[in-house]
Amino acid sequence: MRRKIRFITPGRRVAARDYWFGIANGVLFTLAEALSDANLVLALFIRELGGPLTLVGLLPSLKNGGWLLPQLVAAGRLQARRLVLPVYRKASIARVIAWSALTATIFFAPELGRGPALWLFLLFYAAYNLGGGASGLAFQVVVAKVIPPSRRGSFFGYRNLLGGLLAFFIAGPLVRTLISQGSPLPFPYNYSLLMAVALICIAVGLFAFNMVREPAAEEVGQRETTRAMLSHIPRLLRGDAHYRRFIVVRLLGRLGMIADPFYIIYALEVLHVPAQMVGVYLATRTISAALSNLLWGRIADRQGIQRLLVLTSRLTVAVPVMALALPFIAWLFNLHSIWLGWAFGVVFLLIGLTVDGSATAGLTYLMELASPADRPRYIGVSNTLLGIATFLPVLGGILVDLVQYEGLFAIAALASFTAWRMALLLPEPRALAEKPAEPPEPPEPTEPVIEQPHVP
Repeated sequence: MRRKIRFITPGRRVAARDYWFGIANGVLFTLAEALSDANLVLALFIRELGGPLTLVGLLPSLKNGGWLLPQLVAAGRLQARRLVLPVYRKASIARVIAWSALTATIFFAPELGRGPALWLFLLFYAAYNLGGGASGLAFQVVVAKVIPPSRRGSFFGYRNLLGGLLAFFIAGPLVRTLISQGSPLPFPYNYSLLMAVALICIAVGLFAFNMVREPAAEEVGQRETTRAMLSHIPRLLRGDAHYRRFIVVRLLGRLGMIADPFYIIYALEVLHVPAQMVGVYLATRTISAALSNLLWGRIADRQGIQRLLVLTSRLTVAVPVMALALPFIAWLFNLHSIWLGWAFGVVFLLIGLTVDGSATAGLTYLMELASPADRPRYIGVSNTLLGIATFLPVLGGILVDLVQYEGLFAIAALASFTAWRMALLLPEPRALAEKPAEPPEPPEPTEPVIEQPHVP
């Protein structure tokens, strides 16, 4: 007979409670992000509304850059706070308001007109993600406090696994039904319904994480201005070789994702894949991302974060390579566009395999590399530099006009390959933490000092 596990002490009960509230937050946000995917759903919304490829490339930049860029500003303030969850709560309210306005903008797009609707949509989308940036660092600090290093791999793995499964069974079919040619709702009301469902998930997910009981920090740094935080960037990069190499790996990885918003546009407008395949691609990506966490969480907990970073970097190389190879294979075997559409799903399967593992590795590597007092500064500087790199997909829209889609995919493949090779040089942060400190060198012998008599 199986015995029911009970958390006896108050500390263990709180830890289990916080662990599952954090997972609930991730599950609901994964579902919300699937319903409003910047590289699939919102990219098609922009194109149907008549927006150019530059705006398509801007969407993931606003999403990732809005989440990353404000964290350097937040780091200077949060590193002096013993409790950071109140910052998360204030940002949660702002994010719900911004997403509500975004949903309303899509619903009233016909009345607003194409131009105003596009710019209002981008404004509220940017505001929502900037709110995420304001709270993102607080989220990471709380997770580092509440979740021990040995459980962080499984923590993020469960968030992504359960959220991915929910997205597969709910988001995939809903997107496929509403965006297909036989949609029960006309444009743009089909997209506004998707955003409304995402709003519910966002609101409940934010509420769940606000229920976490954050312990007060035992060690805090000093409050610093944004200018002071910016001044730390050269010193941190010069003084910590492991941190510097990690930043380079992550920046190259971002460059390798420059083509991500354009895979779906390439499939529909160049390969002439049927529009209903969008739901299939979304479902493929979400289920592969979900199931991959069974492996990624195990690797992170048992083999280390560096190993996970290397494996996901290697897989990332295959994404643009496959996008380049599939049209040639289809031409070689004279495949119909329908069969090519199904084969192109491999690209999104690979994206799903890599995206969650890469995100988990990036989040947890710095949590373990930096000391508790330096953690906000390390994360803030890292995320701000990565936030600047997230605007590369805007450049991707320009590169499509200059070197075509194939040239863009080749650039992404080269950057991803370089990131993978450099990831092999990174150390495992847990090994650094476990390395015993070297004993201090004995002081050099000095001659005794003979006091001189006082001379009046």
